[in-house]
Amino acid sequence: MLVVGYDLPSSDTAVALAREHANLWAAVGVHPHDAAGVDHAALAQLRQMAQSPKVVAIGETGLDFHRDLSPREAQLDAFRRQLDLAEECGLPAVVHCRAAQEPLLATLAGRTGLRAIWHCFDGSLDHARQALALGLTLGFTGMLTYRHAEALQQVAAAAPADRILVETDAPYLAPEPKRGEDNEPANLPLIVSFLAGLRGASHEDIARTTAENFCRVFSITA
Repeated sequence: MLVVGYDLPSSDTAVALAREHANLWAAVGVHPHDAAGVDHAALAQLRQMAQSPKVVAIGETGLDFHRDLSPREAQLDAFRRQLDLAEECGLPAVVHCRAAQEPLLATLAGRTGLRAIWHCFDGSLDHARQALALGLTLGFTGMLTYRHAEALQQVAAAAPADRILVETDAPYLAPEPKRGEDNEPANLPLIVSFLAGLRGASHEDIARTTAENFCRVFSITA
């Protein structure tokens, strides 16, 4: 499992947890909500954290134009800087996107050497096609199981098998029938089973495929 940082303290905690547990790895980054605080000192701290062998990604970074808790220009600047850091460290980026699909795709375009995971994907089929063309992997959460998520379900059914991951976004986005409760990794089998139904595959096939994708995308030797 990947423990994802969303600011400097949580990133530090993610690294500590990954060091303590053999089956955990960490991503370190600053969420767009806190983008205004991503300065040279913050980037230096992230760079230092990324030297740990248990750190396998930079993130959660990206753009959130829904809540706009940081100015959009600050979000774009922090996003670019963390993508630069990911490329510098040879690590993939874990990317957050809310109400900012076009600027996010435009920012990622041209970074041909960068690996990225579109965390908690909720875009359209066209957004998915553009993301896949850029080499991104799509992460599916409990949202996939919701009643009015037909467009997202269409994407999950059609995405290439080697480009899909399952995730929690814990403590948010618990899948049906746990919706409204705190989410946790124990709910992942519910997402796997729902995804298997969409793709006409068995639970075991999707569990194996997404586990293999996880190890490949994050360069983990299982």
